[in-house]
Amino acid sequence: MKLRNILITAAAVGFMFASANRVGVVGYSAGDYSDMDTYPHKAAGQNVAYTMGDDFTAVWTDGGTTWGFSKSGAAADNAQLVDMKWSNGTYGVSFGLNMDSGDPTATPAVAAATTMDIGFGMNLAGWDVGFMMGTDTDAGDPMKLNARGSCGFWAFDTMTVGYESGGATGSEYTTLDVNMYGVKDWGAATGMFAMGFENSDASWATTAFGGTDAVSLLTTGFSVESTLTDWCDLRIGYDTKFNFAAENGGEESWDSFSAGVGFNYGSVQLDMTLSDLGGMVGNPIHYLNGRNTAPLSTNWTLSYTW
Repeated sequence: MKLRNILITAAAVGFMFASANRVGVVGYSAGDYSDMDTYPHKAAGQNVAYTMGDDFTAVWTDGGTTWGFSKSGAAADNAQLVDMKWSNGTYGVSFGLNMDSGDPTATPAVAAATTMDIGFGMNLAGWDVGFMMGTDTDAGDPMKLNARGSCGFWAFDTMTVGYESGGATGSEYTTLDVNMYGVKDWGAATGMFAMGFENSDASWATTAFGGTDAVSLLTTGFSVESTLTDWCDLRIGYDTKFNFAAENGGEESWDSFSAGVGFNYGSVQLDMTLSDLGGMVGNPIHYLNGRNTAPLSTNWTLSYTW
């Protein structure tokens, strides 16, 4: 599809400052409805329905209490019975229940199982705190603890701390992430600068840095979100990680660019993550004329708010 046709169509479909697609580029979730996925009490006051193509979530507030229900259409989630959220403004809870009948014809046979995912969030001493865990130990469901609070140091106004532990038997991992970031309003654009420390023995980290047992990373992030028109925003993000404990022959650094666009038209919004930033910048005429072979986007979120 031609880029100009996508933009014209999106003007009638829209976007708002929200969704995991935006967060993946700008690097922070505070102020977005997707914040409730990390801190369940942040569901309070939300009235939104959204989909990423193979799922659907609706969250609404009635009489000061917020309720939310989700359903995934992915094949791996066929056993999903319920996935819900609740918040009264002070506390928040998320709860998921899966009932899998198993597969006795498989080799080896898969036993029936009932598993749960539980989350809890609240504001504690000025910090947002979110805790989540799953009971499916065979799949290695992780335990996650996140905290976020104010930080008045140098260029930073917010500090986050994250701990995650999980993994199936034989591939257990632990990740600790301490990060500081600052968000600055530049008129037509908003900028974010972040620095932090991350220690992990997760497979993604060890693979990215040469298969070491664990990595100790100095992380840096920067993003800009610019208003192009009253219905279109452009976002660009850059992240780099430096392994200051690299082993002999290991990789010292890793970096990545990301980009996205958001369209807003009233209550309906569309958020897209651009999948071929290098191709678009290197040969934009192909995209403008619909001659591109790579898709413009493989990740998107369509939202409706009221």
